[in-house]
Amino acid sequence: MTRKQQKMLNAVCGDLEQINWHGHRLDKDDWRHTLAGTVLGFRFVPGINTGQGQPGLVMLGRSSLDLSKTQAAEAINLGLDIGDRPEDQGLRCKPVRWSDVVLLGQGFNPRDFREAA
Repeated sequence: MTRKQQKMLNAVCGDLEQINWHGHRLDKDDWRHTLAGTVLGFRFVPGINTGQGQPGLVMLGRSSLDLSKTQAAEAINLGLDIGDRPEDQGLRCKPVRWSDVVLLGQGFNPRDFREAA
């Protein structure tokens, strides 16, 4: 993954915080793990029972920094698709209002979007 892709992925993940993911509020790191996990094929295993209730699931895999350039592009595009069309994922929410970093990364002038809003 290039530094430019890393910056774009982080910006996309930060903007995706606007979306409630099937009843869960994910922060930027959660979104990055979710997108990287989808692209890299992470596995889930039951968590360790500590006697504090249901342990849930733990995601096993690698860091998003392990994404190749092609995989990083795929993760970024997945994030953009989710943000632009959340209904395709069964979500009932408005599309994401993208930050200037994301708009510029896509070749758009952010002023064009503020004037249209």
